[in-house]
Amino acid sequence: MNQEIKDILQEIYIDHKLQDVNLDYLVIDKYKSDLERLSKLSDRCFFIVDLHTFEYVYTSANFKNIFGFTPADKSDGVSNGNLLDSKIHPDDFLDYKKTMLKVGAFLLQQTKEERPNFRHVFELRIQNMQNQYIRVSWERQALETDKSGNLWLMLGTIHVLSNQSNATNFNSFFINLKTGEQIPFSFPNEPHFELTPREKDILILIQQGLLSKEIADKLFISVNTVNIHRQNILQKMQVGHSIEALELGRKHGILR
Repeated sequence: MNQEIKDILQEIYIDHKLQDVNLDYLVIDKYKSDLERLSKLSDRCFFIVDLHTFEYVYTSANFKNIFGFTPADKSDGVSNGNLLDSKIHPDDFLDYKKTMLKVGAFLLQQTKEERPNFRHVFELRIQNMQNQYIRVSWERQALETDKSGNLWLMLGTIHVLSNQSNATNFNSFFINLKTGEQIPFSFPNEPHFELTPREKDILILIQQGLLSKEIADKLFISVNTVNIHRQNILQKMQVGHSIEALELGRKHGILR
């Protein structure tokens, strides 16, 4: 699993405090058997994420047919788990990361009894085995909880969308599995921006509490240059001051 995504999951579920003694890992074998049969009968790829270890504990073999690799395959001694997230289109990956945080917050706002009733769907672009970006539906829902009702195993499915005409838009929504209601979960009002490496450096130093003079001394540039960069950062992010820039930087994964 991509380290950035693992960090996001750890941040979301840090208060779960899952313990091995409360987890029956034998249940995973049953799910593996069922999902393997399903994967042979459909074009869907399945995976299970363990929110205790923040690792894939299962990925279906048919990933190889579409993406050219099996994410959890360690047959060569090296896990390919990080490749799945890294195949996402760079533009969509920014939306994917910031949405993951809000999706986790949404689920944790529900009662423990209600959480399994929600499936979250991303529609985004991902690279196939021909190195072409194709539009897929990437879904996640609760599969198992621990004895206290905390989310433990998450089931994921990925399938190629039949309609490839909407090739650029990232889409995100929940489906209430009880009612069938679709709940939009996109953030169209947040600006899209791209900071230069120098602007990212300066934003990180601003987060550390450094003033323009201190940043200039640290980077061996003039205070005027620092201030120009700071102004460019605010303009690109479409915010009025540094506090907003720092918040947006955290949402987009530039800052921790």
